Amino acid sequence: MAVVVRSSGDGARHAHPDEWDERVVDLVAFVEEARGLRFDHPVFVDFLSEEDYRASATTDDRSLPEEDREAYEREGATLRALGLAAGEMDLREAIDALAGGGTLAYYDPEDGRVRVRGTELTVGVRATLVHELTHALQDQAFDLRRVGGDDLDDPEQLALRSVVEGDATRIELRYVDQVLGAEGRAAYEDERRQAVEAGADDTAAVPGAIVAGFATPYLLGAPFVMLLDAAGGNAAVDEALRDPSATEEHLFDPTSHLAGDGAAALDLDLADDEVLDDGFFGPTSWFLVLAEHLDPFVALEAALGWAGDGYAALERDGTLCVRAAFAGDAPEDEAQMADALEAWVAALGDDRARLLEVDGHPGFEACDPGPDAELELTDRSRDALALPSVRGYLVASFATYAPGPRDATGATCFADAVLAQLTWEDLTDPERAVFAGEAFQELMVDAMLGCIRA
Repeated sequence: MAVVVRSSGDGARHAHPDEWDERVVDLVAFVEEARGLRFDHPVFVDFLSEEDYRASATTDDRSLPEEDREAYEREGATLRALGLAAGEMDLREAIDALAGGGTLAYYDPEDGRVRVRGTELTVGVRATLVHELTHALQDQAFDLRRVGGDDLDDPEQLALRSVVEGDATRIELRYVDQVLGAEGRAAYEDERRQAVEAGADDTAAVPGAIVAGFATPYLLGAPFVMLLDAAGGNAAVDEALRDPSATEEHLFDPTSHLAGDGAAALDLDLADDEVLDDGFFGPTSWFLVLAEHLDPFVALEAALGWAGDGYAALERDGTLCVRAAFAGDAPEDEAQMADALEAWVAALGDDRARLLEVDGHPGFEACDPGPDAELELTDRSRDALALPSVRGYLVASFATYAPGPRDATGATCFADAVLAQLTWEDLTDPERAVFAGEAFQELMVDAMLGCIRA
């Protein structure tokens, strides 16, 4: 029997069952113990057919408000302006493909239910349920309706989403490591690979930058939460959920969190242009824009110098244009970004973008060439976040295992020393073979010892 309790601000706000589905009782106990929190009440876990699952995870086009349609169109024009997409695109369809493809379950804070694809409780489904039950627990403790709400600005929103996903990933992997035996872990990895392959098939037509944007909270959130866990365990993660970071840089470059870096906002002097959107562009966007057309390692080095920026989407004579300027940690960081932007503008060609300078800071302006304009895309932005994600894990590993002070200098030394020995092929290998070998472990030890002695 379900009990309906109206939202009161300090209790349940959804219909919920009296008891947990017996199939997930042991998973609930694991999540509570690992997370150091207790559920206020059970939640519904709905095991759905493939058809019903996809329907629940995607959007009914007829219910889409006109303002959302216009927002999708602006986003498509922005992607074309930035050289991240070409031609006509249906972003609503792309987002639906991402939401429905390759996922095994999801938690919806709007109705407080977990929905599962299929009825078979495989190893992969059980591990995914641990992830989604962690979200349900987060929601009851911290209110996940704040994600996408109006109370936080864009960097704080990304930080919150990333900690939400990183925390759930942390508990899922802890379940895999602590509960599954060798056979179970092998089955989990096999299902993970199949899900990745299925997701790749479902999203093959989706622009790589949209895939990267969808994956950002997972790929950058997990190593950031690992760093928080190393510093203060569940209590540190709880604090990040209550009061998310005000700068995206802490996610993109966790050494900036160790250093306590902030972010400088630049004034773009927008004159009489109609401003559609403005704020921070963020180091992740700088990186993805550059990595689509330049060597991703060059793009990473340029973006790591980020200390703040300014961004605006403008409408000029009916055309959407993007203007952005970059503030670096030091003059050499701005010089490095200026060189990268010059190469990026040249790679786009056809005068699609121009360099500019804002109060001495390097920047650019680029306008939507329209859906008929041709542009050769590399689609590297689809996989590019593997680079800062691995670097984030390396920073977190230093904070977890290095003896003595866990400072930004040592963590940067260690992460850069290991990353310098990896190739793009290593980072984008779906089998992650390089990370499983003894040679990589020896590399990690040697780099850590070298940076501790430095």
